[in-house]
Amino acid sequence: MKEERELKLGWRKVKFGDVVRLSKARCADPLAEGVERFVGLEHLEPGDLRIRSWGNVADGVTFTSVFKPGQVLFGKRRAYQRKVAVADFSGVCSGDIYVFESIDPKVLLPELLPFICQTDAFFDHAVGTSAGSLSPRTNWKSLADFEFVLPSIEEQRRSVDLLQAAELTVQASEEAELKANELLRSLSKQQFSDSNFTNKQLASHYSIVSGQVDPVKQIIVIYH
Repeated sequence: MKEERELKLGWRKVKFGDVVRLSKARCADPLAEGVERFVGLEHLEPGDLRIRSWGNVADGVTFTSVFKPGQVLFGKRRAYQRKVAVADFSGVCSGDIYVFESIDPKVLLPELLPFICQTDAFFDHAVGTSAGSLSPRTNWKSLADFEFVLPSIEEQRRSVDLLQAAELTVQASEEAELKANELLRSLSKQQFSDSNFTNKQLASHYSIVSGQVDPVKQIIVIYH
């Protein structure tokens, strides 16, 4: 095919299901099997590949889908929310979350998989194949048919290095912003605490005329 001939050497068009496996690992009794954490859709943040929160299995859960570090979690319900994350711990997850993994790391680097799932093309395909009005869901058969161009393994390594570096930069920026906001709140609380102000009675600033407030002095809070 002409399109195939125009691809770079070592690149080829593949279907998602040819290089990605849907994990079907299950755990009937997570608590008895020593599983400590569970992840629901509410624990996945749109556009964030990290899992920042989770629930405790000991608190009670009905989830049975098992995931392990390195696998990709994809929210199949309301795919337009763009919920994708890489697990860095083991646990069980909601049935509305698919667990993906590379079939062969020599063909598709596992580290590249989450970035493929984050592409606009993949999300558009997921949303376009979703069914249901209130809680539309896509399905594995449809996702497996998604076609994309897979680079050579050398190019995948280069892409992963760049994408992970960009991800780390974003994370560092977000963490710096959080710390700056925490510092600002702390300073504001310290500087504008009640102990730093002299309160004066309202009558010392206002006189009441015909039921209306008439300023006779500037209304200020005196700061030491």
